[in-house]
Amino acid sequence: MKTILYRYLMREQVLPISICFLGLSLVLITGRLMQLTQYLFTSSLTSLDLLEIIAFAMPKLVLYTLPMATLIGVLLAFIRLNNDNELIAFRTAGISFLQLAPPVVIMLIFITVASSFNTLYLMPIANKAFKHKLLSMGRASLPALLKEGIFIDSVPGMVFFFQKVNPTELAIKGVFIQDRREKQIITIVGERADISYQQDHNHLSFLITNGIVTRVGDDLAASQAVSFRSYELSLALDELLDSSVGGSKGWREMSFGELYRTVQRGPAIYVTRFELELHHRLALPISCLLLGLLSVPLGTLFHQRSRMTGITLGLGAFLAYYVVLSAGKGLADAFFIPAWLAAWLPNIVTIIITFYLWKKSQQETPFGFIDFWKRIRPASGGQKANVSSANEARPSPR
Repeated sequence: MKTILYRYLMREQVLPISICFLGLSLVLITGRLMQLTQYLFTSSLTSLDLLEIIAFAMPKLVLYTLPMATLIGVLLAFIRLNNDNELIAFRTAGISFLQLAPPVVIMLIFITVASSFNTLYLMPIANKAFKHKLLSMGRASLPALLKEGIFIDSVPGMVFFFQKVNPTELAIKGVFIQDRREKQIITIVGERADISYQQDHNHLSFLITNGIVTRVGDDLAASQAVSFRSYELSLALDELLDSSVGGSKGWREMSFGELYRTVQRGPAIYVTRFELELHHRLALPISCLLLGLLSVPLGTLFHQRSRMTGITLGLGAFLAYYVVLSAGKGLADAFFIPAWLAAWLPNIVTIIITFYLWKKSQQETPFGFIDFWKRIRPASGGQKANVSSANEARPSPR
């Protein structure tokens, strides 16, 4: 009897979790591709390139889609069981609410293991390949990325303005460049510039002709202006493109072992971000298990509710989880709380709420906030009930 029940409950969870995972992944990957529009539509993109980008981006997105899909999928499964009165039938047959836990836990452990494998092994490799792929596409599409008529401040410490850009001939007319990377402020104004790649393809050179270079000290006390006929400005291509890709953040490409060794040997101020990444790679896969367990009693709270209610509840619960996660990250960056607490705080809160909900559901005691929800229902429903009661109480004419 229990074996049949467990198989039935596991089958009921697989379909909604799979649908939610595919739907959420499609939404997130579409949003990610929209962020990379300048790379996808300014270079000769092939179908193979697009598939590679999606494949390399997926492990990072799965880190967030799996917990969300698990929460919503399990919630929808138990809302359906509750609406069809199957949970009442289980209790009538002598099956307590706690006895429904084994098939749910088995399914959630499988998802947690898959998420852990993705986070600890696949994600660092995919992040590194994703970055290299975008950089290679950026090299091909860089002339089209040099937009004319606007100020470009995507490179930290530098501002570019080009009056006219010819991407075919790699030529620019009307050049303004401000360089604040050093202690002094360097401003370059030129009549024209030609773009060229270095032989190693790691540097981009601007050969500027007929212009003026102005240097102003950090204290603004001394300045120097020099006119020139030819001036060459060389930039590392990775420096120029990393800001658009998302920054050269090494912890994203590090393996779990490399992160751990960096945290162990580095100073506290330096390793905060590395320690956060280390604990996030452990805490977020565990959230699949915890959020899935949370959704079981949530699915039994409201009777006769639609699937849209379940999706709303699931998104609200995950949004609350993500808000706590983001708040913890901000507090850790400001050194108000340790990094491990910032990463594990949402899971700790989830464990407390889950324990409370499971205990109330097992004991079949009423929830105070459900009674409050019923009291604050729209007044129209209450007015209709009052009118109906008054009509029933009114004596019929003879």
